[in-house]
Amino acid sequence: MTSTESRWHTLPDRPHAIAGLIAGFVALRLVLAAFAPLLPQEAYYWTWSLHPDWSYFDHPPLASYSMMLTTAVFGQTVFGIKSAAVLWSLGWNLLWARLVLDMYGDRRLAFWSLAALNLTILFEALALGPTPDGPLIFAWSGAIWAVWRLSASGNGRWWWLTGFFVGLAMLGKYSGVLLGPVILLYLLTSPRMRHWLLKPQPYLAALVAVLVFAPVLIWNAQNEWVSLAFQSSRRVGGMTGFKPKYFAMMVATQFALLTPYGFWLAIGAMVRHVRQGLGAAVDDRTRLLLLSGAIPVLLFTLVSFRSIVKINWLAPAYATLVILGVRHVLAQAGGTRRLLRGLASSVAILLVAGGVFLLPNLPVAGDMNSWSGWAEAGRQVARLESAAQARGEKTFVFGPNYKISSLIRFHMPGQPRTWAQDIYGERALQYDYFPKDRDLRGATGFLVLSNQDQGDLDTAVLKRYFDSVELVDVVEVKALGKVTRRIEIYRCTNYRGHP
Repeated sequence: MTSTESRWHTLPDRPHAIAGLIAGFVALRLVLAAFAPLLPQEAYYWTWSLHPDWSYFDHPPLASYSMMLTTAVFGQTVFGIKSAAVLWSLGWNLLWARLVLDMYGDRRLAFWSLAALNLTILFEALALGPTPDGPLIFAWSGAIWAVWRLSASGNGRWWWLTGFFVGLAMLGKYSGVLLGPVILLYLLTSPRMRHWLLKPQPYLAALVAVLVFAPVLIWNAQNEWVSLAFQSSRRVGGMTGFKPKYFAMMVATQFALLTPYGFWLAIGAMVRHVRQGLGAAVDDRTRLLLLSGAIPVLLFTLVSFRSIVKINWLAPAYATLVILGVRHVLAQAGGTRRLLRGLASSVAILLVAGGVFLLPNLPVAGDMNSWSGWAEAGRQVARLESAAQARGEKTFVFGPNYKISSLIRFHMPGQPRTWAQDIYGERALQYDYFPKDRDLRGATGFLVLSNQDQGDLDTAVLKRYFDSVELVDVVEVKALGKVTRRIEIYRCTNYRGHP
């Protein structure tokens, strides 16, 4: 072993190495949060935080609750919004470290597992983008850790924390409910843990989870259970026909987002251990980590043959699978050297992806650049609206979808209320449930369209709702001689409302 290899081999054993690694990633993300652009989905979740409620149409409320706190401290800024995601990432990294150390007592495994997980596009994106996945990953990791503490100690009091984390996971995102099958199968397949099925603690823990999840139940009860239906029966109803191309799309996106090396670590570990089965010969550490990852992967793989699986749905599964993958590599001769080569490839891919994301107005293929031009458009819409108000007109701003409406709201001075396709009678997700705080009939509407995906609209549709619709301004953002974003602003007079 060379002196360089020896330094890398002993690095995890140094005092505070794990803490330093976590702190380094958090510090980097805080810097990026100050300079990175706001993405459409992030702007949408931010608008929820401006209208506090028990829950929301698309997802449970925990991500927006956290944005309420961080924007109260740092202001209604990109940093204020994104810092919520950074804090969730700090939490899940601490739980990952605690889980590995409690399971294996191996600082080397904990250090390199954290490095492998954080050096993926998927976890970097979710650690910087405030979405429901951040709270979900945190609470999912906490639940697996609590179950392991229960398993290792035999102390039934750990069931209370398990129930709390399961409820918190569902309060972050509905897919947290998959923790139920994970824990149940762990109890059924572990000879040491089956006795808990005949005791009251697991069932009381389930009650704790329901109590933590109660805000979502309250909101749904007040709104005809639309959110639960949207995320369950309506999604199932939308799965029609056998479509293997969706499976191919899922594999390709996960391969890219985990980086090839991270994907190999996770999926290789799952395949290797699934082949071994879940019999008594498998130790409980492997059993719990495998079930935590394999159940979501297998479920969404089945879904992918009938419907599109979104790129972030599998995120909670990968944490434990990557830990198993890193453990396998480190157990081999020359494992640290192989791991370093793999992680170096992940770093290179992250640097390229970060360059695309951070370079302003960079024209990229398709609609991957979804953030350019909106600051300029927001200022121009505000000027046009102010001029109309100076003429004595009531005004409002709307877009053809929640993404444009949310981005415009964030970038307009003062961040005034905006509307979406609910203005012309179409369903608009959470925009249908924001408070109807004023009567817009008779007002002048400023419609914002763009050349991004789903950003257009046949303005003839609006003739039923307005006296006139005219193009009044165009904002074009260019880079490298190409138009990155074209944004059109229309003036729509005398809004008549809709049934």
